[in-house]
Amino acid sequence: MRQGKQLADSAGRLGATNNEMEMTAFLESLKKLEQLGLTQQPLLFVLNSQYVIKSVSDTKEGPAWMKRWKKRDWKTAN
Repeated sequence: MRQGKQLADSAGRLGATNNEMEMTAFLESLKKLEQLGLTQQPLLFVLNSQYVIKSVSDTKEGPAWMKRWKKRDWKTAN
C-alpha cells in the first residue's frame, strides 16, 4: 500500500509456464516499486510460489537458486 492505496497490475504471455509467470509477476512488481521510488525502504513480499521463494531466498538447504544460476552463468547444471 502506498498512502493508503493498493497497487495492482496484470500481464501475461500465451503459452508461458506457471513458473515463468510467477517469476515474471515478482520481477514486474520489483520494477514497479523501483519506478515509484519505493526501493529504499524495507519491502515485505507475501508469496505462495515455492519456485519464486527458493529462487530469491537463502534457506537452510542452501543459497537462493538465483545465486547458483548466476554462478553457473545462467546455465543448467547439466
